[in-house]
Amino acid sequence: METFETLAQGYVDLLRQSIGQKVILDYFNEYREYKSSPSPLKRIAKSEEGEFVETALGVRIPLNRIIALNGVYFPGYEDYEEVLSARCSR
Repeated sequence: METFETLAQGYVDLLRQSIGQKVILDYFNEYREYKSSPSPLKRIAKSEEGEFVETALGVRIPLNRIIALNGVYFPGYEDYEEVLSARCSR
């Protein structure tokens, strides 16, 4: 069985349960730009580049760049919704 070191097991389980389902995945791309992908998840995997999730459209997102999955915020981004609302209220 493949293990993932970037995320706690509960988050890996959440990703695995979402495979094949249409989800809203919020993440940062390689330029640290905020992106949101309303697409089914195809798989989670490891490669030489690291651990990632792949969408049905072929977009590969490193696990450490995932902000939220269907509104569930990942480690390090738990307060991100507050940050966004503060930026938008200026």
